[in-house]
Amino acid sequence: MAKSKLKVDVASSRERTVTWADDQKKYMLDWYIDYLKDQHVGFKFKKQHHMLCADALNKKFAMGVTVDQVDRQYKHYKENWKFVAAALSKSGNSFDHARCIVTISKSEKATLCDRARRLLSKPIKFFEEMQELFTGSSVDGSLAMDQNTCMDVSDDSDSDDSRELLDLNSYTPPEDPLGDDSDTILSQTLNAAGDKNSRSNYTRSGIKRSRANPVCTLPTKKATKYKRRLVESNDKIIATMKSLRDTLVATAPPQISQLTDPHRTLWQRLETIPLTPDQRITVGEHLSTKENETKRDWLCNASDSTLHAWVFKFLCEKEA
Repeated sequence: MAKSKLKVDVASSRERTVTWADDQKKYMLDWYIDYLKDQHVGFKFKKQHHMLCADALNKKFAMGVTVDQVDRQYKHYKENWKFVAAALSKSGNSFDHARCIVTISKSEKATLCDRARRLLSKPIKFFEEMQELFTGSSVDGSLAMDQNTCMDVSDDSDSDDSRELLDLNSYTPPEDPLGDDSDTILSQTLNAAGDKNSRSNYTRSGIKRSRANPVCTLPTKKATKYKRRLVESNDKIIATMKSLRDTLVATAPPQISQLTDPHRTLWQRLETIPLTPDQRITVGEHLSTKENETKRDWLCNASDSTLHAWVFKFLCEKEA
């Protein structure tokens, strides 16, 4: 009786097996990517974040997944990216985006562990999502685990949490969406060395000063004096420019009016007299001389009959 009761209790404590479809896995990775965009540098996903992702998956697909199942799925792709990043970090290896395959030599592939060899022997699913989510964090190629001993690492969540605590002090405290804001409350888990360097960023009340919005302070006398000098300098420059402009306008040379020929009407009247071109040139050359200036003035004011009589008389005398 006791054995049967024990079997029932063990069976009831087991989680229901969930088969993940590709669209569900992609939705999970996209959810983590979108959530990570709004976080600070060095942010790490914890259990409460996996809980939020599980709620989103259950609302979207009605999967009924638990926090541990989402956590295991996240760690699965996290470890997959370790193998991919380690392979791409070596010279000679590259990624074929057309076939989604890591190009790696057979000799190098033979030295990998079974899991890495199976992963790199076929197209990499969700390569772009894993690259965007895990690149730049502690899972890139520079900090990847040894591929020959990777199968010795346990999938237990406690061991993974203990590994993450080793480098906790190198990052700023993450935000806790379920409770107090751990990015603004002075953390009590900082060690003595990290606490000494971080206390300067906190106020006496324990509230961390925001980097984006520094504490506003009143302008000092030095800043006020500098602004006043800047304003005075600008005023002097404007006054100097205005004075130069007025000086240039005052000293500008006067505009030369177009010279008009006072004897223009005389030349026009000569064109109406029936003469040959040579005769008209002879008359014009004679009247254009400086000695005949008085004669030009007289002919300008003379009548047409008088002008005609003088022209024919001049030509007759010229020809004779």
